[in-house]
Amino acid sequence: MNRESCDLLIVGAGINGAGIARDAALRGLDVIVCERGDIAGATSSASTKLIHGGLRYLEQGAFGLVRESLHERETLGRIAAHLVRPQRFVVPHTGERPAWMLAAGLLLYDLLAGRSTLPRSRRLRADCPLLQQMQPPVSAAHAYYDLWVDDARLTLCTLLDAQAHGARVLPQSALSAVAAEGAHWRCAVGNRTVLARCVVNVAGPWMNAVEALRGAAAAPVRLVQGTHLVVPRLHAGDDAWLLQQPDRRVVFVIPFADDFHLVGTTETDLPSPERLGATAAERRYLLDALRRAFRRAPVENDIHWEFSGMRPLIDGGGSARTASREYRMTMDGERGGRGWMSIQGGKLTTHRSLAERAVDRLASFLGSNARSVTADRLLPGAEAAGPTQRSELVRRLAQRHPALPSGWIAALVGRHGSTTSRLLEQVARTGGPGRDFGGGLYEAEARWCAQYEWAHNADDVLWRRTKCGVGMSAAQRDTFARWWGDQRIG
Repeated sequence: MNRESCDLLIVGAGINGAGIARDAALRGLDVIVCERGDIAGATSSASTKLIHGGLRYLEQGAFGLVRESLHERETLGRIAAHLVRPQRFVVPHTGERPAWMLAAGLLLYDLLAGRSTLPRSRRLRADCPLLQQMQPPVSAAHAYYDLWVDDARLTLCTLLDAQAHGARVLPQSALSAVAAEGAHWRCAVGNRTVLARCVVNVAGPWMNAVEALRGAAAAPVRLVQGTHLVVPRLHAGDDAWLLQQPDRRVVFVIPFADDFHLVGTTETDLPSPERLGATAAERRYLLDALRRAFRRAPVENDIHWEFSGMRPLIDGGGSARTASREYRMTMDGERGGRGWMSIQGGKLTTHRSLAERAVDRLASFLGSNARSVTADRLLPGAEAAGPTQRSELVRRLAQRHPALPSGWIAALVGRHGSTTSRLLEQVARTGGPGRDFGGGLYEAEARWCAQYEWAHNADDVLWRRTKCGVGMSAAQRDTFARWWGDQRIG
């Protein structure tokens, strides 16, 4: 069995683990990240795809969380500009909350955001054509902005930057045993033995299984399932909707890919990770929300794709809707010995600031005084920053590679940003994009995902690295999976 040593062994390659790995590696710490499955293979690829302040958390009095989230929205919009886009949300006045309350909440949201690059909220005119698409038409609405994000690729790019600074990333490598050995933890990771000065448990829904390996008591974790549906486009245009529900929850309806809307999410208590999966009640809840809002609402047979994610929240009682989205961080050990950090909760939006706080504590424990630089350093690919720069990059690459489909080049830039230049150079050297599997997925990108992005199986490419699976038929996805297996890729 291989034997390695490190300062930090990070257990879990979701967004929080990726953020901690990046921050620690950029400070010069020796980092290993292990993951039982794929990078962003669970919660971090099953979100509502938003970098947002959490408008509805204002109603719960979580002003500090909203302020931090809005600050991080601005930071991530800058350092991950190739993976985000401004998204306008329309909030119809449908009676669940008074109009003055919505206006006051959005004003507070803008104030907490401070100086933001996104437009401020505003009231829409009663004759706005958007409002006539609703059933029945509404006479008033507000609009505000947040950021849409490719959640799985944000996690992936964060780990790519960690790797570029020395971190070793081990997907498909579960932590199976832990024992104390002097000033280290001796850890069995896949076929390796790792001696780590500190272990960081960010295993999310499997946090307590990791804690049990060292004999620690289980923490009170509340698993809340969030289910999303992907349905055919409900209307033209790029606007998203925030629909208020009779139970005071909200449902997002967001443009997704070219031909679909993403609808979510639910909040259903989940007894264990093994029970994850959309329920009939969740489908009915989301479809009913659409039926109440739009003239042409989909039915169950119209569901093109569905996915469910698990949020491992701090268990404080109450309903799933009001459960805290804060995080809890605990650190065991004495300086000069071995340490163990456990992190529970958190949000996609606040992963960078969570990581900065975590590594501040870990660096102090390890005797390092290096400061975090993650708020200023761009993620790989982010040099193609805004829409204008992306369009210019697409134009230059199409000019340089005239034989390649221009639509494919644009899609690659949307996923890989400025790194697309390297990918296309490899395509040119190997004689072209290769087999077209449908949905915008070509052989060359699949091989790139395996070679440079840790893709181990077909689903890693279809649903996380590219999301091309959304635009493919079941037969096309099966063909790709057979090809992947025959080629022994990954």
